[in-house]
Amino acid sequence: MDNCEELMPEYLSFVKGIVDSEDLPLNISREMLQQNKILKVIRKNLVKKCIELFFEIAENKEDYDKFYEAFSKNLKLAIHEDSQNRTKIAELLRYHSTKCGDEMTSLKDYVTRMKEGQNDIYYITGESKKAVENSPFLEKLRKRGYEVLYMVDAIDEYAVGQLKEFEGKKLVSATKEGLKLDESEDEKKKQEALKEKFEGLCKVIKDVLGDKVEKVVVSDRVVDSPCCLVTGEYGWTANMERIMKAQALRDSSMAGYMSSKKTMEINPENAIMDELRKRADADKNDKSVKDLVLLLFETALLTSGFSLEEPNTFGNRIHRMLKLGLSIDDDGAEADADMPPLEEADADAEGSKMEEVD
Repeated sequence: MDNCEELMPEYLSFVKGIVDSEDLPLNISREMLQQNKILKVIRKNLVKKCIELFFEIAENKEDYDKFYEAFSKNLKLAIHEDSQNRTKIAELLRYHSTKCGDEMTSLKDYVTRMKEGQNDIYYITGESKKAVENSPFLEKLRKRGYEVLYMVDAIDEYAVGQLKEFEGKKLVSATKEGLKLDESEDEKKKQEALKEKFEGLCKVIKDVLGDKVEKVVVSDRVVDSPCCLVTGEYGWTANMERIMKAQALRDSSMAGYMSSKKTMEINPENAIMDELRKRADADKNDKSVKDLVLLLFETALLTSGFSLEEPNTFGNRIHRMLKLGLSIDDDGAEADADMPPLEEADADAEGSKMEEVD
């Protein structure tokens, strides 16, 4: 019997075995049998037995690494589908993190390593480990010494949506709004002063970008990067948006309300932003300010995990920047002006020919 959904949930479809029961009535139709209460009891016990077996495998790290490599997606599907066993199965999950190198860590081990005063489990979702490990969203968390889990499977987006917390610790995305880190009184005062100082630039950026962003605020999550784009706490992340766009039979109407408006967070301590503020204060209508804001926004789209709607426009901006850097003028007329007139050159050439004839 290959398809036995009454006995085994979909996420355990890789488990093979024989069920022997003396309690099942065999002299009735299959439809009656499907509604039999004994089947529900058998199913519950089979799931329980399988989870116990997985925990036994987990005792040997080498064996569990092989098992997890093959069936991690099934366990994550279980988090999404099996609300009864969710907390138990969550203990079986393994993730790479900012502090584990090539090894993977469990949520239980993460909790034991949490810093004093840390109340949340931080994670970041993305396309691959390489794509997320240098993400601008991790800069402040890294500086503070907080560990961040890398969730790089497409199914992680669905699983983490159901697994809101683990052992009383809330799971918080590093790429969404609502990331609050403990700050001292001095840090709070400094942040308030920077917000006031950059208020004018935030307005200018918002005017330039218009509907592309919901708001522009001074960030406390980026340290080195000039800016980043965060999504709403309850909408899709950039990674989820990418996954949904890749669905062949996607419902486009859903994207309208689930792909949340982006918030641009600028880094007030970045030299680029400070220079941009000075230029904007000097002249709000400066064309170079508008150009730089658009370039920063498009770059932030890429570094924050979004895709560009107009890659050609972005390419043209980069080419223009390269020409400026190489001191190449777009207008060839000025370059030609330095060259001698064509007629004089021709006359000289003819003169030399005549001399040769003589």
